[in-house]
Amino acid sequence: MGTLRELYHLIRADFYERTRRSSFLVILAVTAGAGYLFVPPQDAGYLVLHVGQQRGIYNSPWIGLIFGLIASLHLALLGFYLVKNAIARDRQTGVGQIIATTPTSKPVYVVGKWLSNIAVLALILIIMTGMALIMQLIRAEDTFIDLLELIAHVWLTGFPALAIAAALAVLLECIPFLRGSLGNTVYFFVWIAAIASVLAPIDEGNGLAHPNRDPFGLTRPIADVQQQVLTINPEAEIWSGLGAPAPDGGPRTFVWDGIDWTAEIALERLAWVGTAAAIALVSAVPFDRFDLALSRQRLDRTGVLTRLRRRVTALRWINPLHRGGDKKNGPRIPSIQHLTPLVVEPSQGRFPRVLLAETRLMLRGQKFLWYAGAVGLTIACLVCPLEDLRQYLFPIVWLWPIPVWAQMGTRERRHNTEQVVFSTPNPVAGHIPALWLAGAALTLLAGSGGWLRLGLAGDIPGLAAW
Repeated sequence: MGTLRELYHLIRADFYERTRRSSFLVILAVTAGAGYLFVPPQDAGYLVLHVGQQRGIYNSPWIGLIFGLIASLHLALLGFYLVKNAIARDRQTGVGQIIATTPTSKPVYVVGKWLSNIAVLALILIIMTGMALIMQLIRAEDTFIDLLELIAHVWLTGFPALAIAAALAVLLECIPFLRGSLGNTVYFFVWIAAIASVLAPIDEGNGLAHPNRDPFGLTRPIADVQQQVLTINPEAEIWSGLGAPAPDGGPRTFVWDGIDWTAEIALERLAWVGTAAAIALVSAVPFDRFDLALSRQRLDRTGVLTRLRRRVTALRWINPLHRGGDKKNGPRIPSIQHLTPLVVEPSQGRFPRVLLAETRLMLRGQKFLWYAGAVGLTIACLVCPLEDLRQYLFPIVWLWPIPVWAQMGTRERRHNTEQVVFSTPNPVAGHIPALWLAGAALTLLAGSGGWLRLGLAGDIPGLAAW
């Protein structure tokens, strides 16, 4: 009972902290607005879920499947970046150090964070379910509401994928070198590879899906829909997807009655939730439980603590109160000092210095491997054939500045310097443009091998496109 109580309070506190932000209300509003676009009218210029140039009648199973697949495929990506900050926030606010002094174990903590991630994503899924119900009534192609079918298709399709995304968010936050932008990039490519592995058998064959136990829940319903279409018309097109232009005159429609959710199929989907729970428990292994000794070792390696100690020592010698004063006569009273009036400079003259400062901060925040990789990419771009440059190196070159971009706009909050930075004159007009320009300049520098190679080869259109 004690463990369950700890889990409950961890989930509750984290859930309240996230949902009380105004930004979360914006996310819910955007979700509701996007739900309206997921079910386009008959005369719209696009299709969402389709088989060839046909779509199902907007009944409860079809609309439930639309929202379930969008949650499984797209919300699993966007939701990951929404919830991948639970442990980082505890580190930044100092709450983690308080938790480290309690008997809360590492497995309980990481599972609590996983469940709080699920709670946030489940709330979005609840909004999507409500929008699915509303959109069936708005489109009114079939006004009979089969609530059980609608909920089953939304939740059994979408929820397992969201549970896995929530668990991977915790796992990547617990692995030291994957906490930041590298982990975000890794997840993006894992997500692409997972979808590609599911779609590859369909694309390589005749377009016919075969039911399998994919984490997105995509193949089973698509195969069921395709079989029904082929039963009606064996010559029908069966290529399927979640987005396509609508044919002239609007798409043809058919009636799909939904998947027969047997206990075996339902357990197959819920087994992925068990996989997500296992991933969350594995996260406890690399989790450092906010061990300050490990953080101090990392700081010592970067020389930060050494510089801090020197500054403290200098302050002690400058200020007699820090030295403790005279032991015989008591503490010394510092003499009254007159402050030099602050000279207010025109804001135009400060911009170059702000730009230089932002650039230096970005460069100092990167690790040696980032610099080594940037130099290696530059050399490779200058010597490789143009075809290889375009096909292989350019994607890597464009991804390489992600660690630079990741800190733009977040550094002040992460280092608790917001009150200092944004109390300066014209913080928006002076700071934000310099921040963006510094990021653009470093991107230009990191990709210099690419655009220099295009210029030397005389590829002016390619250089302009770069």
